[in-house]
Amino acid sequence: MTQADLFVQDLLKNRISARYPDINFIHEENYSGDSCDVEDETISAVIDPIDGTAMYSMHLPVWSVSVGIFKGYAPLYGFVYAPGFHMFFCNDDSNAYLNDGIMRVNRDIRIDTETNIFIASEVYNQFIIDFPGKIRNLGSTALHACLTIDNARNRTLAFIGKSRLWDWAGALPIIIKAGGNVRYLSGKEIAYRDVIRNECRLLDYVLAYNSDNFELVRNIFKKR
Repeated sequence: MTQADLFVQDLLKNRISARYPDINFIHEENYSGDSCDVEDETISAVIDPIDGTAMYSMHLPVWSVSVGIFKGYAPLYGFVYAPGFHMFFCNDDSNAYLNDGIMRVNRDIRIDTETNIFIASEVYNQFIIDFPGKIRNLGSTALHACLTIDNARNRTLAFIGKSRLWDWAGALPIIIKAGGNVRYLSGKEIAYRDVIRNECRLLDYVLAYNSDNFELVRNIFKKR
């Protein structure tokens, strides 16, 4: 049993099941589309036990375990654990946390040559990126997204990616509770009911960002 398996097992058994004994599980392995039966009061655990499989297979530390708890179609709680960096992101009803520290985004982040944007690997093929700072890919969607809440320290402005709901689910509630933003690149809010009914595929590229100026961030990416 891997470290990721142990973490998910402990999280679900000891921290979540005690509060929500009847949980609907949504995950990539053996996914059949049954999650389309989610109702407004359904508690779902959306799981990616190893987010960043390629990094994990190469024995590199840039991977994470991601669990998102949804009530109906709304993100409720998130847990993202990157053991290689000793980073545990989560949220409760009041705050988002990195390890034991409360996290709030800096919405007045300065954009210069030291500012970071994280991108999914295929973004370079889809967009021309006009940005003065550093453009990086670490290999884990959930970790990329969570790093946007630590922007006062790591100078991260945004993460752009697409993929499936389980790649994002753990990070979504954390970003929201930290005062960050998540929406489609088009500017539309994410309707999670539509995502789940689309076999958990996100309908467009998603931006996790922390600036008050969405247009400023969106205009960094020009469709090829």
